Amino acid sequence: MKKIAFIFIALLFFNALYCQSDKRLALVIGNAKYVNGGSLQNPVNDAKLMSETLEGLGFDVTLLINAGLKDMQNAAIEFTNKVRDYEVALFYYAGHGVQVNGINFLVPVDAKMDNELSAKYEAFDI
Repeated sequence: MKKIAFIFIALLFFNALYCQSDKRLALVIGNAKYVNGGSLQNPVNDAKLMSETLEGLGFDVTLLINAGLKDMQNAAIEFTNKVRDYEVALFYYAGHGVQVNGINFLVPVDAKMDNELSAKYEAFDI
């Protein structure tokens, strides 16, 4: 899976280098310090590196670090409202994710998920 992700990112960057006139927008989220689920080591570093790389490629980047549910929802609303004015859009997330009944959720740092139903109210339905 990592090899596929690397190839996808490499192709994205290659395309971005040859489309310098395109307006580009990115939303990057790195969640690592979970209130109810411990900490992860790499997501914040990964998100910061991705943000810096995308900015270097001309992206207008919004970076969220250790975001709660409301922050993630507000950023998604802002991203959706802005995306119409851009030719290229990218969303990048590093952190915990879960799948419940075929639905993928990104886990905010303030999520308290005790069972499958709580994912619907505590996590971000991507």
